[in-house]
Amino acid sequence: MNVLILGCGQTGQALAQQLNQQGHAVTCVSRHDKTFAAITHITQDIHHLTLDSAPLFDWVYVILSPSQRNVEHYQHTFIDTAQPVFQALQSHPIQRVIFISSTRVYGENSGQWIDDDTRPYTHDPIGQCLIAAEQLWSAYWQEKLTIIRPSGLYQANSTYLHRLAHDTQQITVRHWTNRIHRQDLVGFLTFLSTLKQPKTSYLLSDQQPMLQSQIINILREQDNLTPFIIAADLPETGKRINAIHLLQSGYSLKYPCFMDTYKKA
Repeated sequence: MNVLILGCGQTGQALAQQLNQQGHAVTCVSRHDKTFAAITHITQDIHHLTLDSAPLFDWVYVILSPSQRNVEHYQHTFIDTAQPVFQALQSHPIQRVIFISSTRVYGENSGQWIDDDTRPYTHDPIGQCLIAAEQLWSAYWQEKLTIIRPSGLYQANSTYLHRLAHDTQQITVRHWTNRIHRQDLVGFLTFLSTLKQPKTSYLLSDQQPMLQSQIINILREQDNLTPFIIAADLPETGKRINAIHLLQSGYSLKYPCFMDTYKKA
């Protein structure tokens, strides 16, 4: 299978290597020069994508990252690219387009459970931009599009929560958090290529939503710091993710609980 990956950051590079190991011919496109063994790289701005000398592609992965975290850059990255990508691939026998979005499209913020049947809706401007992008890419690719919505990404050398555990002065809310290991994101994206009929969307999370205050206290105890006393009447924020389609897919998580990785770090 000929696979095109748009965006060659950490996730795109790791995915390219896994797909190549499975025998697929992989081409990556990014704005900056990169060198891969056995993988073709094209240096282009995908806002002006041309694939005249490229092979005919069967699958496309869209793994884009805005250079800044504001609405303008999200629109430029996710919305303004939809039409030029669609135009560039008109002559290709596309079977599936995988579009990486985010759980930010869900505005639930009182500890509610969400799953793959929950309708994306939020007042958050960046989340609204991502919803608009999902709708636009869906309009172009229709039944060929699969949307992936990962929760918070982490990896073995992540230090954010350790810093948070040390820097937090008090706990004022009971905030729910959700995580997925980057290797499981890459692993699932690779696994998708083996499915005959992927679903239209997948939430990706490790099925272990945890209160941030609980995580902070675990890490503080690990580092011989005094844990906080958590009042039972604190307001709940955040959401809890039940990734039903992920469970039904047959993919087995390599990292089923992110706290196991943090405890070892």
